[in-house]
Amino acid sequence: MSRNFTHWLKLSSICILLTGCELMFQAGPGLTTGRDDYLKSIKPYIAYWEKPGMTEESRLKDWENCGGLSDGTFGLDRKKQFPDESNDTFRTRLEFEVQRCMISSGYSYTGDCSSKYMQARPLCGAP
Repeated sequence: MSRNFTHWLKLSSICILLTGCELMFQAGPGLTTGRDDYLKSIKPYIAYWEKPGMTEESRLKDWENCGGLSDGTFGLDRKKQFPDESNDTFRTRLEFEVQRCMISSGYSYTGDCSSKYMQARPLCGAP
């Protein structure tokens, strides 16, 4: 009796799993309806830096001069990593250098500074 119950339980589990997978497959496109709109709404890091009288071209030039990448994002130049410097410390140091450079070039960060994490960064007013 116990053996029959175990077989029944295994068979039921497989059927439920396959039914769930089929339903997810059929609903797939519906589940990602807002995904494309969300991905299009994500702005590159550079878009959160503004200063009076700037143009897109001048901001990009300043961004690159401060160490940002030409696509408006931020990357790590491993040649600038100190010996025995952890990856986290290295990334934070370079991010802060870019932030301080943009601030000294007259830019203000317009992104969200509400979290303690962001408030601990130069772009949100930390030293």
